[in-house]
Amino acid sequence: MIHLETLEFSLFKGYMIKGFSSSFAKSRLKALKPYYNLEKIEKYKNELSEALEYLRQWDISIPNDEEFASLVVKLDDPLLFLEPDELITFSSFFKNIKEIKKSLIEGGVNSLKVYLSEMHTLSDITDDIDDTVNSKGEIKDSASAKLLDVRTELKAVRKQIQKELAGVFAHSSSSKFIQEQVITERNGRFTIQCKTNFKQYIQGIVHDRSASGQTLYVEPSSTVGMNNTQQELMAQEREESVSILKELSVRIFDAHFNIQTTCEAYTELVFHLETALFYKAKPYVFPEFKDYIRFSDIHHPVIFLEKGKESVPLDFEIADSELTAVVTGPNTGGKTAALKSIGLNHILGKCGLPLIGKYASIINFKNILADIGDKQSLVMDLSTFSSHMVNIRDILKKADSDTLVLMDEAGTGTEPAEGAALAVAVCRTLAEKKAKSVVTTHFSEMKKYALTESSSVIYAVDFDYKDFSPKYRLLKGVTGKSDPLVIARRLNFPEDVVKLASSLIDEKKSMSELTMEEISRTQADLEGRVKDYESRMAELIEKEKRISEKEAALRERLAKKESELLEETVRLYNRAKRLSEKPRKADKVDEEIDKAAKKLKAVKKKIKPIDSVQVGDVIRLDKYSKTGKVLAIDGNTAKMDLGGLKISMKLVDIVGEKVRDEEKVNDVSVSRDVVAGGKSELVLIGKRVEEALEMVDKQLDDSILSGSSKLYVVHGRGSGQLRKAIHEFLRTDPRVQSYALAPREEGGEAVTAVEI
Repeated sequence: MIHLETLEFSLFKGYMIKGFSSSFAKSRLKALKPYYNLEKIEKYKNELSEALEYLRQWDISIPNDEEFASLVVKLDDPLLFLEPDELITFSSFFKNIKEIKKSLIEGGVNSLKVYLSEMHTLSDITDDIDDTVNSKGEIKDSASAKLLDVRTELKAVRKQIQKELAGVFAHSSSSKFIQEQVITERNGRFTIQCKTNFKQYIQGIVHDRSASGQTLYVEPSSTVGMNNTQQELMAQEREESVSILKELSVRIFDAHFNIQTTCEAYTELVFHLETALFYKAKPYVFPEFKDYIRFSDIHHPVIFLEKGKESVPLDFEIADSELTAVVTGPNTGGKTAALKSIGLNHILGKCGLPLIGKYASIINFKNILADIGDKQSLVMDLSTFSSHMVNIRDILKKADSDTLVLMDEAGTGTEPAEGAALAVAVCRTLAEKKAKSVVTTHFSEMKKYALTESSSVIYAVDFDYKDFSPKYRLLKGVTGKSDPLVIARRLNFPEDVVKLASSLIDEKKSMSELTMEEISRTQADLEGRVKDYESRMAELIEKEKRISEKEAALRERLAKKESELLEETVRLYNRAKRLSEKPRKADKVDEEIDKAAKKLKAVKKKIKPIDSVQVGDVIRLDKYSKTGKVLAIDGNTAKMDLGGLKISMKLVDIVGEKVRDEEKVNDVSVSRDVVAGGKSELVLIGKRVEEALEMVDKQLDDSILSGSSKLYVVHGRGSGQLRKAIHEFLRTDPRVQSYALAPREEGGEAVTAVEI
């Protein structure tokens, strides 16, 4: 037995379900309960671990399957008949199944294959649905030969009717009896809008009239026979459409076993994927199952989801030989939150789910029993104390060596001495039953019990007595004070009342109690300082690491900037060479180009390309200031998707940084099957050669950054000098894949088409 509601399991599931897309995953989450079979727990843990690993490398979209979830309940009905929109819902769901299977198989999953093998795509049925119904929910003409013949004949009859009615409009006296020259349909028959005096001019049947009674919808006698034929054809169309839909419905019913199997497997699979998406960006860790409890920086999951970085993680331990942990300290210090964190994290671990934090080992308890919060029952006419006692009585009956008991302020609500004795007795009884217990208390008797019993351990909540603020962490081996006076001062209680209470307390305290309090206070202060020191050291180490990384990145950025400037220098020198008319000047330019090129080569050696580039990596490229995804690697060359444009780059030229998993959603959205597209045009007619080449140079960069794969350079025919210069420029430019004069219909010799 596990007290799920007391430990806020439903509240945690409520946070999870907010991000779920699949109705099947939502229903699976609502039904989720802890398991006791360790093999089953490990199975789910391994499957979820694989889903998380898959999402580190691949993106996946979970479809909204709410419509199919509503439809699936009727698919095993022998009298099943599906409308076109329901067939579309059916087909869409199984197409998504096919895509998800394909993605996971390509991702190389192993543990999740057990679900993939049970998921049927029913491609034969979905293909026939696509051949039968279009995206608007209409049955296609090509659904059957008979339907095509009927609809062809129906179109011809309707055309004939409309032609006949158009002739009525053309009648010389039509303006006298026609209200408006519009053909309308009434009761499946084509009519015209006439005035009330129409019988003086034509014969016909009135099918309807306007609200004012001034307009009559009349079927002329000349079209009655054709409208009758139309009605007969429409009946045949409906009959054939029903026959087609019925045939598909029968096939779907015959496949109901495979559909049920698919839905069951899909529910488990999509639950793992949705859960992995929930945990993906969080600092999660799977707990180990041991004979002891140990939490190292483990958060209460609900508090973490509410407060994020402001959540304080828990350090806590109960060794194998220890049975009882007593948590002491003032109210508002976090004792109850610690209790709930221990219980809820055990529940999550038993569900095969990760915890939020750094490390955890837990025990696979059969029972997790809790007495936390105000249990006053108005219905049973029980006081708060009585209600607690009923709950603790039931806990004592169920508790055994396979039980974790969590009790908040045991024995409170009655005479202190008797309440304290009762709390100690409960803890002793649970220890005799070999149950593990975590108990919060203010009683000094409970503190003495924890200090004197070898099977007990004591904790205190850390508290800053300088500014009277809690630190929400536990200090092991320290006896905490309840400090009601400290809390009173923090709540701006009248100071004279606080001082009076303090003097009354001092009168009743013995010297040994004062000494024990002083030692405890000193020990708590020391433990707190150690915790603060360790936390500060961790921060300093992290800062030192970040500074080192920033220095290295800065050095590399400087080298990259120098490389960019030198590349521009080489480009300008090459341009100067083209402008040079005298051989001597050209020779000098060649020398300068060689110098710049050598320096550029030396600088590029300082720039480190990204190590171990793999297919699926998302990289922010410094050269283009854009983010792309690696699609394939062939030798020393990588094929990349750069914002919709496929480009090839040498591995040594891939300079930038990999995008972390948590940044991918906001940084880039990449399709697995990207088709480069888009074109741009540059008009150079009337430009000087040098001016034109500068414009071509800039346009090539702009085209790459905008995702254009083709550039049309309009240079005109003229003398051909401008075209020749442009072709010479394009011939040596590394950004250009190929170029040629455009086809005649796209400009011919006046235009050069450039493949980027």
